[in-house]
Amino acid sequence: MRLFSSSLFNPTDMADRRTLTLCVTMILIASLFAGAGIYAYFSDTETSTGNVFIAGTIDLKTIDWDELTWRDGVTATWTATNMKPGDSFPFDVEFVGLSRAGSITPGSLEITCDYSVIEESPETEADTDPYTNLDPDKMAKQMIITRFKYAGVSYLDSIVDVDGDGKKTFYDLKYSPVTGLPIPTVDNGATFFRLSVKFSEDADNDFQGDTFNLTMIFTLKQ
Repeated sequence: MRLFSSSLFNPTDMADRRTLTLCVTMILIASLFAGAGIYAYFSDTETSTGNVFIAGTIDLKTIDWDELTWRDGVTATWTATNMKPGDSFPFDVEFVGLSRAGSITPGSLEITCDYSVIEESPETEADTDPYTNLDPDKMAKQMIITRFKYAGVSYLDSIVDVDGDGKKTFYDLKYSPVTGLPIPTVDNGATFFRLSVKFSEDADNDFQGDTFNLTMIFTLKQ
């Protein structure tokens, strides 16, 4: 007697059922993993507050011979009038005193300068260049630095002769600052800077009546 008909028991159908069952199972597992992220869990968060980072300060103070109060910058320390070529200005009395405050000890001091030229008005007839104000370097090359003394030490040789004219001028100082100088004393104990200047013998009628306006610049560096 035949218990099973070949039409009822088909190995191919059984394989298809197993494949279908396996696919359904994998889909269910994947769904469980995909849905796992929607469940919440207990947690607790704490913070660290009040953390601050405060920058320190570097503060350079100045004083000069006729402004005897410490301040941020002084004016008209060195003044010469009625200059003619060859004149020297030793400035024996005049000085700038430097001191430092602030919470950070700097590493060094730098000294340089900047300048401008003011043309006379009305124009002097003999002034052969009425536009020196447009090229202040031209007059700066005629202003020779003959003393450059800081903290009792001459640093004149530290000024590089940038244009190679054999002179140390404010033009050279502007384009080759003197760096690495010792830092000034603390709390209004003055470290002195002294300067002397000569109006070059080579200066000609280009500069008649012109005003050379000099700014000396002192910078503390970390």
